[in-house]
Amino acid sequence: MSRQDGHGSENIEEIKQNVRQMLEGRDEPVAQMELVDDFQRLGISYHFEKEIKVAMDCIFEDRKECEHLYFAALRFRLLRQHGYHASPDVFEVFVDERGRFSNILAEDLKGLLNLYEASHLRFEGEHILKKAMDFTNHLRESMTKMNNSDCILARQIAQALELPLSRRMLRLEASNYIDSYQRRPGHRSCLLKLAKLDFNNVQSLYQAEVKEMLRWWRGLQLAENLKFARDRLMDSYLWTVGGIFNPLFSVCRKGLTKVGCLVTTIDDVYDVYRTLDEIELFSEAVEKWEIGYIDQLPQYMRLCFLALYNTTNQFAYDFMRDKGPNILGYLTRAWAELCKAYLVEAKWFYSGYTPTVEEYLDNAWVSISGPLVLIHAYFFMQHDIKEDATMDVDHYFNLIKKSSMMVRLQNDLGTCKDEIGRGDVPKCIQCYMKEKSVSEEAARHHFDGRLKNAWEGLLKEWAEAAGATSHPIVHFALNFVRVGQFMYQHGDGYGFPERDYPVERTLKLMVESI
Repeated sequence: MSRQDGHGSENIEEIKQNVRQMLEGRDEPVAQMELVDDFQRLGISYHFEKEIKVAMDCIFEDRKECEHLYFAALRFRLLRQHGYHASPDVFEVFVDERGRFSNILAEDLKGLLNLYEASHLRFEGEHILKKAMDFTNHLRESMTKMNNSDCILARQIAQALELPLSRRMLRLEASNYIDSYQRRPGHRSCLLKLAKLDFNNVQSLYQAEVKEMLRWWRGLQLAENLKFARDRLMDSYLWTVGGIFNPLFSVCRKGLTKVGCLVTTIDDVYDVYRTLDEIELFSEAVEKWEIGYIDQLPQYMRLCFLALYNTTNQFAYDFMRDKGPNILGYLTRAWAELCKAYLVEAKWFYSGYTPTVEEYLDNAWVSISGPLVLIHAYFFMQHDIKEDATMDVDHYFNLIKKSSMMVRLQNDLGTCKDEIGRGDVPKCIQCYMKEKSVSEEAARHHFDGRLKNAWEGLLKEWAEAAGATSHPIVHFALNFVRVGQFMYQHGDGYGFPERDYPVERTLKLMVESI
């Protein structure tokens, strides 16, 4: 990756060395925190993990009381984002005897913005951060009073109000932040140059990976032979970039792209082109994982099963060859569980049964394919393992379940009308409407609330896992939900990717160099 930006002869390694010296400098605390924040948001922090760890350790160990809102909120936000223990008690100094934030704080817009971002990193029971979120409604009011000199800050506030920083897809945030950073007076040109070079170089790698995946997908010829199934290779790849953008994890992105394409095809087999007898046979074939079972399947299912069988066995072979352990049982069990969940939904559909909300969700967090994707990701990211890769996979069950449940809620809130029109089972919205005898609007309001509360639980689970291990699956699980936010925020960006917002953002990530 030696592509240059045309503004000089420096290559990316020389620029990285100059930038590294910035982090190793001893700036005063706020400047040091701002620098770490810039590195992360520009998408280049993965180059400097050791240096950032040293800087964050210093920030964590500095226990001086924060008298300024901006300092306190920025420090809290960075510590939470990096998996450090950060107590919300630091904000007690900013509330009066009635427990309310002082109105004078609303004049500090940078502080208020960071308090808003910090409030979205709260765990369940952290009431002062809930009060902080309510207080930061002043941000919306302040937008109407800002003059032209505050345009950069106004843009940051507008972006935060649309979607908080902690919920954004990281690589897309890098693209947007590079644009904002270069408009900032006094920005560090060396840092900006590295961010642009890195973005373009990594984008070139992504383009090469997509070409390789296109060759694989066309060679499989499932889309040509199963005309009813959606062809979603590009969208499957985009999920992987959102999950793990680091160039080191090319094998993971390509493997998960294959998984995503197979999931979409098999989902359509169960949802669209099915008889109950046929999909019961398919489910049994996946559970038994015996090639001889293929003769009992109809022709279109034979192709689908054989593609799944060969691809999954190849994953297990590659892993055993390179790492040692046999992971085939983990992978096939995950596929069997997914197909079992699909079968439950199909039986509901054929019988006309509308499940209770809890019945539906108990099955739906599996049928969204989150557990399948995350278990595959766990093994695909074992790029430098020194011991048995299978020993810890079950330790992440709670994290996998919470992130999968959230993507299910995001999916249902964004896609339920489209999917039911396609022949799918009732989603959580319809189940709740029937169970509680309420309107669709009331049902959506209920699940919007559940989703907001679920963020608190996920962030706590993520922080505990991040503090106990450095395995990248911890970050992938959180990023998985961020991609769900991206895909379903304005409707179904996966089922109907031709809609403007996913196309525009995909071009920004994959095609348009900076």
